[in-house]
Amino acid sequence: MLDYIRGQVVSKSPTRLILEVAGIGYLLHIPLSTFEKIPNHGEVTVLTQLFIREDQVKVFGFATCEERDLFQLLLAVNGIGPNTAITILSGSSVGDIKNAVINEDTKALEKIKGVGRKTAERIILELKGIIREVTPSIFAGIDIQQKAMVSDAIMALVSLGYTRSTAEKAVSETVKRSKTVDNIDVLTSIEVLVKEALKYKV
Repeated sequence: MLDYIRGQVVSKSPTRLILEVAGIGYLLHIPLSTFEKIPNHGEVTVLTQLFIREDQVKVFGFATCEERDLFQLLLAVNGIGPNTAITILSGSSVGDIKNAVINEDTKALEKIKGVGRKTAERIILELKGIIREVTPSIFAGIDIQQKAMVSDAIMALVSLGYTRSTAEKAVSETVKRSKTVDNIDVLTSIEVLVKEALKYKV
């Protein structure tokens, strides 16, 4: 899986970022929130999400784990594709979107371009419980590469049938336990982290 790309900024716009890595230019589709965090020049590390369909292959880029996590949650909502998810992230901050969902504020979501009442209601219905149960401390004290690993481990468990909240709890407790009890560095690779998380009894 493509976790992140580290490279030199070639150009950027509110919706696109081009990074050069070893002489190859990578086009990443980004939300406005990421555009605002990326410098105009220099080396940057961008978290990624690969999207493959029969007629297209796209790489989406994010400056923070929070942006990518919300993007992934939005993709799980019926009727929302990657382009709509990126538009939603561009229309408001991660915190404001989560607050709107938790508070069931459809009007706040409807202010975002491309989000009508039915879509807003569907986002709230399908994500309210998940967002409420997200554990912010899951990313505490780890670097950007480890955050990407934790995020991908959660998605791996979800793909295996775990609910989002259960997957987050399993990974969070695995990381916490490895530091305080088992003395195992589960953040050496995603394979190790997922293997250990699968042992956790939720």
